[in-house]
Amino acid sequence: MKATKIIGTTLTVLALLSLAGCGDNNSQNNASGKQSSSATSTKQAAALVVGTYQNSSKGSAVQLNSNGTGRYVYADPVNSDTNDQLTWKKTGNNEYTLNFADSDVTSPITARLSGNQLTLTGDSNWATDTLTKTTRQLNLDQFLAKKHDSGNESSSSQSNSSADPRRVGAMLFQYTYQGMPGRETFTCTQNGDSYTFSEGNDSASGITFKVKGDTVRYSVGGSADQKMISIGTLQSQTDAAQIDGMMQNVH
Repeated sequence: MKATKIIGTTLTVLALLSLAGCGDNNSQNNASGKQSSSATSTKQAAALVVGTYQNSSKGSAVQLNSNGTGRYVYADPVNSDTNDQLTWKKTGNNEYTLNFADSDVTSPITARLSGNQLTLTGDSNWATDTLTKTTRQLNLDQFLAKKHDSGNESSSSQSNSSADPRRVGAMLFQYTYQGMPGRETFTCTQNGDSYTFSEGNDSASGITFKVKGDTVRYSVGGSADQKMISIGTLQSQTDAAQIDGMMQNVH
């Protein structure tokens, strides 16, 4: 009888241990399944942003690849084109962080996806850019070439465009000095990728500036203090008719 009880007790303990082991395995399997499901969900969410986007009016486009790399281009009508490699990662709900391989882009860019619209925002050195997803993969090199071709077709009117350095200088001058200048002649000189716009030969009134995309960096009268403003703001804060008059006297 004692032997029978001992055997029965032993079998009971073994059965309990077996059930406990199954429970642990089930827990591990459930945890593994949840982790796998979470990882799959994250990949699917990140995949939503993969593709190419363009802003035809500005002349910019971006490509985001599934491996976390990408490229951003901008057809600059004045200076050399922007053509930057980048890396990206998902950081929130429909939010991504882009890191550009460009010394002029001093901090990460935040990309927010809303439907088929991708909006890129950054610090004061970056002009907000909203791009639309393309239905087909966009060739960025062809995109740049077409933008410059269309720009060449309208070269006869470029002297009056907002990106014309002389016009940008005139708008900066009127914006800075709040009104029409006292003289009737102006100079706009180029030094590399920067320009200086001044009233006559008065260097004290000169405004030195660089244009990159929609952003203008400038300083007044040789000051080391750099300021920034968008071309759109300059257009809204200056008188177009007066600027046209100034443009006729720029040398």
